[in-house]
Amino acid sequence: MTKSQLSLSFEKHSILLVLVNQGDGSWYNVQQSVELKFDDDLYANLLDKGHTALMTHVSQKLSETLARVSTSRLSVCLNLSGAKCVTVQLDRALDAEAFNQECKREAELFLRDPSEYIWQPIQLSDGQPSEFDNYLLVFLPKRYLTRLRMMLLASRKDINLVDVSHISLQHLQMNPQMKHALLEIERDYVSLSTVMSTQIEAMKYWPLEVETDVAYFALSEIKKIAKGCPVSLVGSSVTDEIIGFVSSALKTPVQRATLPPNFVLSGTDKPEKYLKAIGCAVKAMSYF
Repeated sequence: MTKSQLSLSFEKHSILLVLVNQGDGSWYNVQQSVELKFDDDLYANLLDKGHTALMTHVSQKLSETLARVSTSRLSVCLNLSGAKCVTVQLDRALDAEAFNQECKREAELFLRDPSEYIWQPIQLSDGQPSEFDNYLLVFLPKRYLTRLRMMLLASRKDINLVDVSHISLQHLQMNPQMKHALLEIERDYVSLSTVMSTQIEAMKYWPLEVETDVAYFALSEIKKIAKGCPVSLVGSSVTDEIIGFVSSALKTPVQRATLPPNFVLSGTDKPEKYLKAIGCAVKAMSYF
């Protein structure tokens, strides 16, 4: 049975929309893609500050675009802009309620005002036996989600997933049996992870508050946790110069992230631009 999923990716000055169909087996078809461009910074002025005129403008453009697609299920991918992250160890014997309480306690220790954030736990598995599990807790401002839902209310779509970009991208693995590293470089943050057999082994996140050579900034961590595995780069700040620098420094295969071979592209000729939205759609269809 074919599944269909709409997916949005919020970038700094654009919203990227895709319609992805899942066929028999593990084949996917990217049927439609749309880019909505904006002059304003969508993270600073829309999701963070909620400027009324901008929210109205974006809501209208989204409603008009989404109305042209009959599929009701919608997933949304947000960058890690404005996020806060901390790595914690939690007893793996905890039940669901105790786990939530421990995460709340960690939030209270880490955040100045934990009531203003929602959190997403990302399990990190290094394959070593232990009484504890490592997690990266990703905190996003609640106001982001509130304003997001307000803008999408008129579209009457069923939002079945809101995810962060780096995790969505992990659902586009070229070879699940091979360890690989993903380096996401945006203007205001760098995120790095390694994955083996669909399990995230390690993940790091650094906000960039000043102009920084992001390739050099993350190089020591890449050397430490990637350990010779292939590295894929993604993000608006990735350039050929950065790819060349990382490849030369690591002496390992480095390339721009791309779609796996089990994707048919009938609705876009620039799939790399829509990777985050596509990954979010694939994750939504795998869970719902």
